[in-house]
Amino acid sequence: MRPAPEHVSQIPPELGSGAVVDLPGFIPIVSVTDRRSWFWDDIRLPMIVVRLSELVTRPSLLSEVSKVGLHSHLGFDGKIVLSTIMPDEVIDRLSPEDYLSWVSILKPDATMIPDNYTYTDDPLYLSWSQTIRLIRNALAFSELDIPTIGLIKGATPEQVSWSTKQLVRMGYRSFALPARELSRSDLLDNVLAPALLAFEECQVSPKLMIYGRSYPVKGLKRASYANLSWFLGAKGGTYFKGGFQYDTTDPDIRFEKCDCDSCRGRMAQDLIGDTRAIALHNLLDLNRGLGGFW
Repeated sequence: MRPAPEHVSQIPPELGSGAVVDLPGFIPIVSVTDRRSWFWDDIRLPMIVVRLSELVTRPSLLSEVSKVGLHSHLGFDGKIVLSTIMPDEVIDRLSPEDYLSWVSILKPDATMIPDNYTYTDDPLYLSWSQTIRLIRNALAFSELDIPTIGLIKGATPEQVSWSTKQLVRMGYRSFALPARELSRSDLLDNVLAPALLAFEECQVSPKLMIYGRSYPVKGLKRASYANLSWFLGAKGGTYFKGGFQYDTTDPDIRFEKCDCDSCRGRMAQDLIGDTRAIALHNLLDLNRGLGGFW
């Protein structure tokens, strides 16, 4: 395995509190801008994920939420994890100080470290510079007084291994792996495998969140899954059943009754046009398949 570039200084060990975020098997990502994804008055949700990108791309909404904090704005009394995963064009204009200011104002219960981007077709020095930036930003977050979640990132196995080990040495014991695009490109194992090996070599067993994926990773035990697919699918009329997705008009499921807390004996065709009902049904179906949020 090739080492990191010689000019990369090693991070001093054991910085930060090392607080672990207790992650349930499934954590719904919710939309701050769409109340149809808010279900804590209907079912018990101990933890949700809120995307910072929704706020920073809407200055008026960010100002509104900042006045009261996330908990008060959402009316949610469980744990809120702030996701920093966002589009590349937004990442470039943000500094660690921006993130720290928003964490202070929004008052989540836990936050991911600032995101970065890596492309496998970039010259190696560019992807290394982004990997180093990830670690420098994580260093700024290591002294927060709330639990922080490291990000598993890198364009090569060497970068994934190096950055993961640096985060572990800083004291990070909870990690999120942005998996949506990796899964689509069939590249997830290229990042997950070196990260798991790095944990093994560091002799730690961290909490791991697979972010943006709605079905389990084969062979991976004790992982948590966070996604918004249950809601995005519902808005397009997609009905979840046992790990599969159907159109609500599909004859394979259209006339089947469901006894979940959303359907209460209704058939899938009875939910056509009711985004909120389909969303709650999908949420409950994912919860059963991914290990549960209670």
